[in-house]
Amino acid sequence: MTRPAGSTAVLVLLAAAAAGPVAAQSRGERIESLEARVGAVERQLESQALLEMARQLESQDAELRRLRGEIERLQHELERSRGQQRDQYVDLDTRLRAAEAALTAAQSGLPAAGPDAEYQAAFNLLKDGKYAEAAAALRDFIGRHREHELASNALYWLGEAHYVQRDFQAALAAFDGVTRDYPGARKSPDALLKAGYCQYELRRYDAARATLTRLAQEHPDSAAAAEARTRLERMRSEGR
Repeated sequence: MTRPAGSTAVLVLLAAAAAGPVAAQSRGERIESLEARVGAVERQLESQALLEMARQLESQDAELRRLRGEIERLQHELERSRGQQRDQYVDLDTRLRAAEAALTAAQSGLPAAGPDAEYQAAFNLLKDGKYAEAAAALRDFIGRHREHELASNALYWLGEAHYVQRDFQAALAAFDGVTRDYPGARKSPDALLKAGYCQYELRRYDAARATLTRLAQEHPDSAAAAEARTRLERMRSEGR
């Protein structure tokens, strides 16, 4: 059966119209699929970048902690070295007096004796690194010559003997004794400084801060006060 030419044209137009929406819909779905895939890739890349950044930050933080620890160790060694040098020089006058007393005794043909010689003997033990023997000798000196002009010095060096052995509780008791029992003693600024250090080592940070602040206020021009201000600044940076 032959269709009229007009009918055929109508059918072609109808088929094209039906196919148009289908083709358009297919392209739209492909675009959405591509956009979804692009979004997934972008999210994956972003996640990887964040992970890498986090790893880098963690590595940098670990290195920073290591460097801070190294700086703290070096500062501690420097403070200890400075303290040892200062202590060696600051006690020259008492060592000289003791040496003069021993020389006088030797010239007179008598054995060296007396508080000055006893003090010098105890100090020599400390200087030679015989800390336990020095501590015993210094305690003996203080027990027998509590009112002697060198008694406050002996008590300070007793604290140093304990401090070097890291017996911070015993060292603190000796340093506190200098400022409590011998007010105005020449070793008072150093005793306050070392008392603050002991309290720091014992993790009594409030007490350490109060002692070091007291030192800076009562003896502002002393070398010990300068070290106290440095330690206070360090404590602030540590959040202590």
